[in-house]
Amino acid sequence: MRRLLPLLLVLIAAACSSGPRPDPLLYTGSGGQPMGAELWLPEGTERVPLVILSHDVRGKRDAHLTDYVNALKGMGAAVVVLDHYTSRSIDPSRPPTERAYFTTLDFALDAYGALDAAVQHPRIDRRRVGLVGFGQGGGGGAILAAHTSVAQGRPADAARFLAFAAVAPDCSYRMGNRDTARRPILVLVGSRDNRTGKPACDDLTSFLRAAGGNVTINTYQNARHGFDDPPGPVRADPQGENLTRCVWQQGPDGLWRERASGISGVSLFRVGATEATVDAFVRSRAACRTLGTEIQGDAAFRGRAVGEVSGFMKTNVIDVRVR
Repeated sequence: MRRLLPLLLVLIAAACSSGPRPDPLLYTGSGGQPMGAELWLPEGTERVPLVILSHDVRGKRDAHLTDYVNALKGMGAAVVVLDHYTSRSIDPSRPPTERAYFTTLDFALDAYGALDAAVQHPRIDRRRVGLVGFGQGGGGGAILAAHTSVAQGRPADAARFLAFAAVAPDCSYRMGNRDTARRPILVLVGSRDNRTGKPACDDLTSFLRAAGGNVTINTYQNARHGFDDPPGPVRADPQGENLTRCVWQQGPDGLWRERASGISGVSLFRVGATEATVDAFVRSRAACRTLGTEIQGDAAFRGRAVGEVSGFMKTNVIDVRVR
């Protein structure tokens, strides 16, 4: 019962919200965790495509996601808004080192769990589904979810994502099997992002394209991390982690080596992690990072990002003709 309590609170909050209400969506997330999400449906009774939204490490923030939900619904898509934290009792206000162990891969696996549950709804067209992720967490998770190796073990007839968009994502990971089945991937990044950063995303784009990846990267000049947040002043964090130099690459043994520090034997995810590999990751992160970050939402960049993401999903998911 204690494990289910956060999930019940999610559903109660959704049911009590004012205005047009989302339907609650129950699904099984990473690690077998019972989860709750919001399913927003456009008016009508016809079957519609679906876009799943995956938040960043700052948690689910309605003020950040509402414009995306409205734009996609306006194009005729259903939208699932994930909440990776509440059901796990993760407090996003606390430093990552003081939270439950939850990795970028878990964000990706949550998205697949939500996909499997959502396509059971009679109005969802299981043949047309896309994934949008944001920042550290959801953004990096969306890119990981595009890799065929992450979806290995799923039934042959399971639903799949047609396209992926990542807004200001963590681009630090280079999986040994970089195959993405040429499914379209859109990456939006700010030129002044000193939290996740443009250099790592440029490098990742080249890395995936070299293996046949269909990746588009668009740079927002003079935009900081969080450029699609609600507009506001620059928020400086002297202790914020700048990961723009950090790149972890997976070797044939399945373990990872961080390029800048040269530290190897790292395990980034819970799968296959041991005390030694987690310690290696902590040391490599401390070596490659610097401290001091800035975040700023901007109205023009926000409008552009919402337009580009929804337009990308319209072209590659919503308007796709499938048999």
